[in-house]
Amino acid sequence: MTCPGNWRRVLITGCQGDIARGLAGILGEAFPDAKIYGTDLNITTDPTPLFSACDIVPRADAADYFERLAEISEAYDIDLIIPMSEAELARFLAEDATETWRGLPVLAANATSISIGLDKLATMQFLQDNNIPTPWTCVVGEAPPVATPCILKQRRGQGGKGLLRVEAGDVADLTHTRRGDLWQELLLPDDQEYTCALYRSATRELRTIVFRRQLRGGITGSGEVVEVPEIEAQLRNLTDALDLVGAINVQLRLTVAGPRIFEINPRFSSTVDLRHRIGFQDFLWSLSERAGDPLPPYVPIQAGTTIER
Repeated sequence: MTCPGNWRRVLITGCQGDIARGLAGILGEAFPDAKIYGTDLNITTDPTPLFSACDIVPRADAADYFERLAEISEAYDIDLIIPMSEAELARFLAEDATETWRGLPVLAANATSISIGLDKLATMQFLQDNNIPTPWTCVVGEAPPVATPCILKQRRGQGGKGLLRVEAGDVADLTHTRRGDLWQELLLPDDQEYTCALYRSATRELRTIVFRRQLRGGITGSGEVVEVPEIEAQLRNLTDALDLVGAINVQLRLTVAGPRIFEINPRFSSTVDLRHRIGFQDFLWSLSERAGDPLPPYVPIQAGTTIER
């Protein structure tokens, strides 16, 4: 069975990561005729059977990154490119190539969502500008934290790398070593963390799934589908503000004052394969719409459904 758009050879970047591997697994299962290729900075594990081949590329900010990507695309006669690392999304965004690159279709969310989501400070400012409540956030080295304990996080980058809980006695040292990163409000309670997958079609049909989650190693280890009207309303407001087209992931906590979004990931998330298996198939929907096909129907997933990594 051929992939939508008659795409027979698909290139997924960041192929050593869990998200790219999840996409490759979904693609290979849904379209056995498709050839799937990957790229990454290093190839440390055997890419088969998910990928036909994986090639090494320079860092996304390297001058020759796109030249190397072009060589690989030409060698494998690639039909569709799916950039998966945030560094690569930033490079594609800078080149105004989030829809097409050198004549090849690119699968990604709309440029506004990528631009806002890649910068965690811009995310908070955008939410505030659109009257969506946020945790207080300030730049390390420009202002002290509003209160402690608080969170220290990188301004850019995916996952929980560099994330710390900060006590008052830590502030002085961290102000010197983490300048340019972000102090952010510690949202409580800890057991009210949610990961939300959003897909909004070209015709502005919004599909969401919200998991109350348990973290393992900084990513979702398990989750339960929930229906929380306050969260759903905030997600609708967010997608309207972004004029979202495509798939993104939102992380938030439900506080006594209501939902507080603390991160927007402008890409598929690490639970993409788990969601897919219970019926929230945002990757396949993205492929269909990018090919110009009608959006397949969707029945919302029943609350109480669970996922386990």
